Amino acid sequence: MKKAFLKLGSYPLRHWKDIALAIVIFSGLTWWMQRDMLQNDTQVVDYNLPSLLGDSHSILDSQKTTLIYFFAPWCSICKLSMGNLSTVSSDINTVVVALEYTNRSEVKDFIDGLGVDVPVLMGNSRVAIDYKVNAFPSYYVVDNKGKVLEKSVGYSSIAGLLWRTNNS
Repeated sequence: MKKAFLKLGSYPLRHWKDIALAIVIFSGLTWWMQRDMLQNDTQVVDYNLPSLLGDSHSILDSQKTTLIYFFAPWCSICKLSMGNLSTVSSDINTVVVALEYTNRSEVKDFIDGLGVDVPVLMGNSRVAIDYKVNAFPSYYVVDNKGKVLEKSVGYSSIAGLLWRTNNS
């Protein structure tokens, strides 16, 4: 005897329930990972940090929205997701901030070959504390007045980055 399934598109309804359950689990996991991050509308601290090139650079831009990408050179997910930063609009100030590194050459070795064309800043434990970075990679989208608009932790796809930066 064959079981009859209510069809929705080309998938039986039972598959849609699985997809809905996966979305709920993913949403809960995302909320859990972001629970300790700065909340939207929080005023952030701007830092003038040394860059990988040797000059200094401010994290924020008072003229543009800023995407701040925090990474650690030991983070394999960071290595996978960093290439996605190139898709962010030039209307957005994008900076990459290294944390939990032992020296500049460790960060340089990590960055080499990734095609990073935005400032790579050398962060410190004070920056990690003020931005509540507890996992890598962590992202913040901050408006030109220094208020958090969006946040994320973990891998962010090209679509995810575009959605976060275009929604801001």
